[in-house]
Amino acid sequence: MAPRPVDPEVSVIIATYNRSATLRLALQSLLNQDFGAFEAWVVGDACVDDSADTVASFGDPRLQWINLSVNSGSQGEPNNEGLRRARGRYVAFLGHDDLWFPWHLSGLLARIEETGADLVHSLTALLGPKGNEGIAGPLSPGRTYRNHHVPPSSWLHRKELVDECGPWGEHRKLNLPVDTEYLWRLHRQGKRIEFLRELSVLKFPSVWWGTYAMASGYPQVPYLQALLEDPKELQRRVLLEAATVLAQQRHASVPAIRALWSAVRLIPPQLLDAYGRDRWPLAPFLRWRFQRDRRRWRLRRGLPRS
Repeated sequence: MAPRPVDPEVSVIIATYNRSATLRLALQSLLNQDFGAFEAWVVGDACVDDSADTVASFGDPRLQWINLSVNSGSQGEPNNEGLRRARGRYVAFLGHDDLWFPWHLSGLLARIEETGADLVHSLTALLGPKGNEGIAGPLSPGRTYRNHHVPPSSWLHRKELVDECGPWGEHRKLNLPVDTEYLWRLHRQGKRIEFLRELSVLKFPSVWWGTYAMASGYPQVPYLQALLEDPKELQRRVLLEAATVLAQQRHASVPAIRALWSAVRLIPPQLLDAYGRDRWPLAPFLRWRFQRDRRRWRLRRGLPRS
């Protein structure tokens, strides 16, 4: 049994809701890290399943469980609770249905200390029912952190950022996903964000998988087995699959009208940014549109609409 670090270098926060089967797999990837000076706060969003027993079953004092009394419906409030309890110099987040390669924490720690950045993130493979859908990582040309999604499972940041920039936002009041809004807020306040050129995260987006409607056949299982047996070979395979997807996309024929529409769609975000998305009447409209989409995404995940 690993002792609980007296002064952990990293606090890992895992927001979860009634998915003990995938939570177990995520925790296995956490405990397989080649860096061990961490504590982990697994924060249930008013869970009513056996998540507490799942955490306790590992018998590892670094894993701490807390369950909120009221369901918030978002990772934001569980993350904030974890941040209030965090003791580490740095904070990392792990999705309850995502997996980390063994070098995830050590690589991000080396990068943030090398660069002096406020937040660093790595490459994340996006895995869906049809296979590898690509890689999330550095900013694409013409994009900002407002319209570029970086999964929180790939983040590591200084704990002080919470005091300097505030906690995660309340999802029912935002016009962006809580994770995108938080990263965008850091960027707007001048915080330095750096990128680690290393694939260290496997993400299984619940909106693609309908995770909350699944009772078996979890896609993480074979990936975790491969990750534990030969992580470098799994990394090579995932990157090769992503390169193949990219090559197919580049050489696919695109009808002229579709190409024109794609080009036209690039203009509005720039105009909206120039005008100011937080100004009336854009702000209430964008908030309404995002909240409408958020309710649709919940249904696709297998959650009740709220």
